[in-house]
Amino acid sequence: MTPAIPWRRGSLALLTSLLFAGSFIAGKYTSLELGPLTTALLRYVIASGVLAVGVIGKPSAHRPRVRADWIPIGLLGSLGILGYHGFFFASLRYTAVANTAILNAFNPVVTGVLAAACLGERLSPRQYGGTVLALGGVIILLTQGQPWRLLALRLNLGDGLMLCAVLCWALYTLLIKHLSQHYGGLTLTFWSAITGVVQLAIAAAVTEQWWQQVNHLSLTTWAALAYMGIAVSGVGYLLFNLSVHQLGPTRTASVVYSGVPIFVALLAWVFFQQPVTPVMVLSMLGVLVGLRLVLAPQRATDSAQVG
Repeated sequence: MTPAIPWRRGSLALLTSLLFAGSFIAGKYTSLELGPLTTALLRYVIASGVLAVGVIGKPSAHRPRVRADWIPIGLLGSLGILGYHGFFFASLRYTAVANTAILNAFNPVVTGVLAAACLGERLSPRQYGGTVLALGGVIILLTQGQPWRLLALRLNLGDGLMLCAVLCWALYTLLIKHLSQHYGGLTLTFWSAITGVVQLAIAAAVTEQWWQQVNHLSLTTWAALAYMGIAVSGVGYLLFNLSVHQLGPTRTASVVYSGVPIFVALLAWVFFQQPVTPVMVLSMLGVLVGLRLVLAPQRATDSAQVG
């Protein structure tokens, strides 16, 4: 087996990670003119339009089942769109950005525990070891090479809200795995976006009066919204959902959320000329080695151990 095969197996998750990382850059621009829920609403309106183009002309066999499953489909919008973004942006009001980044990095751990408890998903010891190694690389990056700073991390209201965001995304990932047995990735992504837009429109109207914010947006903000709507919330969510079906929730979360900080650092270097430090290089190596272990197929001996 050639070394390239594990990366080929995780190509959807790696591309998702890159697209998600780009939203941090785009968010730098939109945050200057828009509230957080209004930003999420506009990006998902755009994403819904893009996804609708892909849905048009597909067989209508999914429609009766979608109507029958409106509760779990609606939960996708509640958990992955309204819940995650609502808790995430609310957490930033009460805690430091570094705290949210560190807590968000534990998403694969939460997803893995829930996947094992709820879906009976098991990885090999080598793949669990890769998850831990990749998580270690992320923590080295986020703590600037001083992981002992985690001991001084004091949880507050904002940290609790961020943990709620992580839990929402983990539950969204597990629900995607369950529903992917009956629906394609495009169908799930489209309907979760539609239900999320409805819920976001209500929440943004109550808290931010979103219609008052869209009258005087700059071209830069519209471009950032277009990227987040098309590349992140449209294509990115579709690739994430397809990866969950292909790799499972634990491995997908490990690849995506271990890769995001690395891609953010590289994009920040490209767009904002932020330097790449030796600590960043060390963390990248840890993440890459860990991800290769995560993406490697299970050997017969591993399967016997976890079965």
